[in-house]
Amino acid sequence: MFPRPFSSIRRISTNRVTTELRLYDGKTKEKVPLSINPQKPFLSFYTCGPTVYDSAHIGHASCYVRLDILQRILKHHFQLPLVTAMNITDIDDKIIARANERGMDWQALARKYEAEFWNDLTNLNVQPPDVKLRVTEHITAIVRFVQTLIDKGYAYRADDGSVYFETNKYERYGKLQKVILEPAQESRFKRHPSDFALWKASKPGEPAWSGEGEAVSVTSGRPGWHIECSTMASHVFGKRLDFHAGGLDLRFPHHENEETQSCCYHDVPDWVTHWIHTGQLHLEGQTHKMSKSLKNTISISELLQEHTADEFRMLCLLSHYRSVIDYGSESMATASNVLRKFISFFQDSKAYVDGLKPQTYGNGSSEENLFDCLAKTRSIVETCLSNDFNTANSVLALSDLISTAQKAINGNEQSEDGAHPRLIGASNIGAVLAVTRYVREQLLSYGLQSFERSTHRRIDGADQLPIVDSVVEAIVKTRAEIRLRALETKDKQLFLVCDQLRNSLKTAGIELKDHGKTSSWSWVDDRSVGQ
Repeated sequence: MFPRPFSSIRRISTNRVTTELRLYDGKTKEKVPLSINPQKPFLSFYTCGPTVYDSAHIGHASCYVRLDILQRILKHHFQLPLVTAMNITDIDDKIIARANERGMDWQALARKYEAEFWNDLTNLNVQPPDVKLRVTEHITAIVRFVQTLIDKGYAYRADDGSVYFETNKYERYGKLQKVILEPAQESRFKRHPSDFALWKASKPGEPAWSGEGEAVSVTSGRPGWHIECSTMASHVFGKRLDFHAGGLDLRFPHHENEETQSCCYHDVPDWVTHWIHTGQLHLEGQTHKMSKSLKNTISISELLQEHTADEFRMLCLLSHYRSVIDYGSESMATASNVLRKFISFFQDSKAYVDGLKPQTYGNGSSEENLFDCLAKTRSIVETCLSNDFNTANSVLALSDLISTAQKAINGNEQSEDGAHPRLIGASNIGAVLAVTRYVREQLLSYGLQSFERSTHRRIDGADQLPIVDSVVEAIVKTRAEIRLRALETKDKQLFLVCDQLRNSLKTAGIELKDHGKTSSWSWVDDRSVGQ
């Protein structure tokens, strides 16, 4: 049975309930409540994986990072027990063509780019699926699926041995995207222009599998694209999927054809309960998606040479998962600045709790204000995430919350001339800790890593950290003494020395902050620190 994280669960039938979470429905073009079977021990989530004939690019990355964020929200925020699966298309026209171009074995090519793909996802901090599926390891099941559709009268064998699904045999064809079926026409192969291949007849020199002995209607050949996902998802999850996800460009024809053939195979009115489609990624100034055929791609490895995985994930968080992402210097600068604001808050919060920032006492109004803002932010975030995963507004709410907290933290700071701090109310340590913990947990639940990173950094895998930290502590302490003298004497040259030391430490990946007459430091990724 499911845990009950929702304040309201409404039964809609004997075996389905709805929740407060509302998702965009591709069939009705409206937001509908998440529908679940409370008797099932898990929710199924199937994602269309890549065709591994080349390196993955950041258009692929945006899809998988966004879906990773959604899965994390479902598991962490809504406490839903997901079981996830993703396929790898390791046999396809593109794989065969690329292997022939390079004069290499098609299987070796596919394995090379499959390994690179999983490594890219690891570097992007995308959680791996619970089940990984390869097309070539499910050929027998695919043949059985195709033969069943033939036996039920939904598919036919063409003269060349290929097998096609006859779309006019399914009355609801066009669920996800309206389709006008053209009348039948004379053709050597397809009966209708919209019919799609379930099984492709073998060609000389190409890899092929035989259905002989298992299904006499399916001869030597290989699977069509759409039948692969239907078979593998059904193999893992059966005749009903809770979630099926992929890029918006897969909605038609891939997902439409999957839904059609699966409903016919399983004899169900709907195979997928909730379709999830992510928006495409465009380069700034362009209006078309990133595509290898258009030669406008940036590989994931190239992305990570310029930006951190967290910066790219923040870019994804700052837009709705169904909307277009504009990738470029301006959008990445915005994502980096937002990420840096949160990092700076956690550093200030630690310094405040550690006593490096002045703590004065007054009437307690600031603490009450912080707790009130925290309660309001929790409610806003809950509403945002329940409204079709509106992460952009949830991040904005968290940003507003830390702005309020930072006013309380930094309101006690001494000025550079040594003036006394202002009294802003009671010590806010409890409220600041509560805000810090909530914001940190929320950002971590989105898959951001910057906030769980240790303040230490590994150096060539050796156990030299205590020594390195001691050296840094000594430098920071010496600089603090110089800065204190500068404050006392108003010596501009000493202030200049302090600034130079801080810049040198920044170059080494160490961020230093001054708090009145004290200073604190932390290790940071140098790509996340402003220049």
